[in-house]
This record gives sequence, structure tokens and C-alpha cells, in this order.
Amino acid sequence: MALDLILVRHGETEWNRLGLIQGLGAVPLNSRGREQAEDAARLLRGEAPFVLYTSPLLRAAQTAEAIARRAGGITAIELPALSEMDVGEFDGLEGAQLRELFPEVMRQWDENPAETVMPGGESMLSVQSRAWRAVRNLATAHESETVIAVTHNFTIQAIVCAALDMPLKSFRKLRTDLGSITRLRIAQTRISLLSLNETCHLGS
Repeated sequence: MALDLILVRHGETEWNRLGLIQGLGAVPLNSRGREQAEDAARLLRGEAPFVLYTSPLLRAAQTAEAIARRAGGITAIELPALSEMDVGEFDGLEGAQLRELFPEVMRQWDENPAETVMPGGESMLSVQSRAWRAVRNLATAHESETVIAVTHNFTIQAIVCAALDMPLKSFRKLRTDLGSITRLRIAQTRISLLSLNETCHLGS
């Protein structure tokens, strides 16, 4: 018996399009992001019945809303542990600004990305701790069920690293595009990565 866990990255926002750092802010999906959410929802309708969880952040909740509607109006359950990394003072900045404004933090981020704490925020280690604990709880609560969890880039990467016993610093080797789908099967004795960064459904 195992949990089939389907991780969905939210659709695009204007901050994504502009290349701005995006943490816990209430940034909505843009038109392309809404299309990506609908594309994911059409594909995932075939996974029913499933239980749907979502990060409470607006962009994830809107993506989950599309999935819930396509599945026949089920309710998405908010799970704060699925939130994106709290990037603190980085929120809303361009990537190029970070090295100018926070050179020491960025040096640490280059050398030890897992443990670097964002100014006023958290670390990838903290993200992984809360997200993986939530996944293990889902595996207990929903044994032999399918769970769809709508979440975020760093959160998905942290979960996959934990699932595969990869060093957390290796998260940069994992790509999770906007609107993408990643699948895990979590049993008591084995955890398997079934797919990473599915994107064939996008733009349908």
C-alpha cells in the first residue's frame, strides 16, 4: 500500500514573467498562469478520485481552484507547510539586485545553499523540514490514495531531494517549470520518483 503523491507547481504570475523573486507575497496568476492551471486541471481530472491539498499562497490556491473545478467541485485543503520559501527581504527584487544589496548572503547562497537563511526569511533546510514532515503525514493519512498537492518551486525541489535521499544542496540540479507535474509513490519501505517536471500537458 502506498500514497501516490502528485506535486503541481502553480502557474505563472507577473512576477515570474518579470524575473522577480517571489516568496510569500499574494501575487495572482496572470493570463498565461491561468491557462497553465487549466492545462494541469484537464490532465489531472483523469486521476480522480483524489484528495487535493494546496499551499495557501494566492497563486497556488488559484491553481488548485482550477483543478478542483475540473474534478467536479471538490474542496482544496490548505496546508501551510506547502508554502514557498519565505525569502524575506528578497521579495519582489530582481535577481541582479541581490548581489548588489546582499553580497554576503549571496556568497553564502553560492557556497552553502541548503543552510543559508534569507534575510528576514528562512532557509531551504527549513523548507525541507516542514514540507517533508507534511508529506510523511499525508502518507499516513491517505495510505492507498492519490493526493494532489499544489505548491512551489523550492518546496517541490526540497521534497524530491528528501524522497531520493539526495543532499539538499543538489536541489539546483532539479528543474520544476511553472505548471509542471512531479509524481512520487511513497510506501513504508520504498519511495519512488515516477516523473519529474512533466510539461507535455501545457499549451494544449
